[in-house]
Amino acid sequence: MPDAFYKTLTEFIETVKGLNDKIEYTAYRDRTLAGLTKVCGPSEQELIESLTGLTDQYIESKTGVPSAAKSHQLTETEMQENETVQMILDRNLLTYHFQPIVRADSGEIYAYEALMRAETVKGISPFHILKYAELTGRLTDVEDLTFMNVLSFIKENSSLFGGKAVFINSLPKVRLPEDKVAAIEQLIRERPVDVVVEMTENSEFQESEIIMIKERFRSLGVPIAIDDFGTGYSNFHNLIRYSPNIVKIDRSLLSGIESNPNKKHVVREIIDFCHENGIMALAEGVETSDELRTVILMGADLIQGYYTAMPSPEIIKDIPYSIRAEICANTQEREDGRRIHRYIAEKDERISLEYLNKDGYSRIHIGAECSGSTITVAGAPRFASSIHITTADGFRGTIVLENAGLSNFVERPCIDIGKDNKVNLVLVGASRLYNSGIRVPESSTFILEGKGDLSIDLGSADFYGIGNDLSSRHGKLIFDQDGTLTIKSESHAGVCIGSGLGGVITLNRGRYIIKSASSSSTCIGAGDGETRVAIVGCDIECSVSGAFCTGIGSINGNADISIMYSSLKLSCDSQIALGIGSLRGDRARVHIESMSLSVSVRADALAAFGALYGSSELLIEKSSVKTSVNGANALVFGGYNANTSLTVADVDFSAEVYTEMPGLLIPDIDGPEIKGGRYHILYNDKIYNRIF
Repeated sequence: MPDAFYKTLTEFIETVKGLNDKIEYTAYRDRTLAGLTKVCGPSEQELIESLTGLTDQYIESKTGVPSAAKSHQLTETEMQENETVQMILDRNLLTYHFQPIVRADSGEIYAYEALMRAETVKGISPFHILKYAELTGRLTDVEDLTFMNVLSFIKENSSLFGGKAVFINSLPKVRLPEDKVAAIEQLIRERPVDVVVEMTENSEFQESEIIMIKERFRSLGVPIAIDDFGTGYSNFHNLIRYSPNIVKIDRSLLSGIESNPNKKHVVREIIDFCHENGIMALAEGVETSDELRTVILMGADLIQGYYTAMPSPEIIKDIPYSIRAEICANTQEREDGRRIHRYIAEKDERISLEYLNKDGYSRIHIGAECSGSTITVAGAPRFASSIHITTADGFRGTIVLENAGLSNFVERPCIDIGKDNKVNLVLVGASRLYNSGIRVPESSTFILEGKGDLSIDLGSADFYGIGNDLSSRHGKLIFDQDGTLTIKSESHAGVCIGSGLGGVITLNRGRYIIKSASSSSTCIGAGDGETRVAIVGCDIECSVSGAFCTGIGSINGNADISIMYSSLKLSCDSQIALGIGSLRGDRARVHIESMSLSVSVRADALAAFGALYGSSELLIEKSSVKTSVNGANALVFGGYNANTSLTVADVDFSAEVYTEMPGLLIPDIDGPEIKGGRYHILYNDKIYNRIF
């Protein structure tokens, strides 16, 4: 062990002997030992832990006298401040501001931190409150009031947070009485939104204390965040012991980081360590554009600071679009390895993809000021650019794709529609999107028009063609095009037209060719959410395969589907599959009228129409229907709970059924209403014919 290490510890002990103020001691201890804990090994860390435990006890014995006896040590100003703080705590005059914590990949708000204030009393800051609460032994009151006040506010104003979590600061060394702990835990259980307990790592804990803290909050389903990492007792060994969900990198390491190689090295190590251990890294106190860019390029997951959003007594719904756009640009730069060149479109401009691609541009941005105009993005047949398109929040206008070839990184859209948009996308010639598709957020409307063709080749692990990702709802999707839309995907999971959590989809005309091979996918509809699909006057071919698949409808949500005056050819090859309806939702409503329909499904468990595990309401009329089902537990109509309402009228119905399940012929369905038509059924090599 180096002599310098012993010398530092010796000087530390001698200095502590002369200290008589707890706050002064704490600041000196953290300042002196912070550097040692970062560079020393496990045995040296154990020595530091033992030593600081002893010095903590020593200072406590010197300063742990009643506050009345200490009062003579305070100046007149401090005594007045102390009296004010006591009044604030006695009357519970604490208030809270909420500062957004944003995602580093998108700029969307991830959560809020509740920050203590005493706005009704001038000149008193959180520092004063904590200082005099510690001097007078009232940190337990601060801890109790913080949890009770914030949790009560969340309960009474849950709608303001939009489902986002709230970070609550905790003093981990403070031990509350059991009755207060019980009251807090009850409020946590009743919380309408998630909370994250944020602990400052400014003191050393015994292993038993760490276990108690983790078990207390984890048993309540509450994530843990470590605050101010990089100061005090922060080290990677302690991170492993705490096993937090989130680590907040201290502002002192981020200030001016863009021009400080040493800070960059330390922060990069912290972020890499977090990611290797499944921990989210939060850059705290970001105050400049350069700091923002630097921490995003180094891989921070979350951002908090004055630059992205100031603390506010009002709950901020979104950070400014310009900051979100900057965050997205920085994220793309990190993945791309270079600064993204962005072309700003002008009103009614015609933009050449070949020209921009040659000059190194990778993005066309259409601002809200272009609303009411038509932006034409023109390419050449079989020319694939490295350019994608984004629109600003509030844009309402027309984008023409003319033989355009667009591309983006995997899992990032080729066309990213902003919030509160109404975009008419007009197709001219043959356009193509590579790697990803078109993202339409829930607040926006997307209308596909024109006589041209569009092909979308999806290459992401979790994909969407036109709609939104698996954890989101999509906006209104309206298809009024007269060409051919082709979507192909061979990936992990996703939805070709739609999104994970669903929404409304209207196909008014056009030709559609959709092919999806993945573990879990839907051609048109939703993954987990409820979907409403209306199809009129379309020619559709869908082919889907994988473990869990739905042709048109939802995998795990309810489905309301209407298909009229169209031609549909659908095939599913899966382990568990549903042709038209809901695979595992509670309900499916399907109305088919004036159709030429062919549905073929092969799976262990399946249904061609309805809800496999829920209730089905089916109406088929004036149509030609050909279906083939093959599987051990195969159904043509409805689900396994037999809660199926079936009405058929004037239908030319042909079916091939191969299954081990008995009693699945149309006459055997509970309560069918048949109003004419012709039926030809091949059921396990037996033929049934009937005319109504």
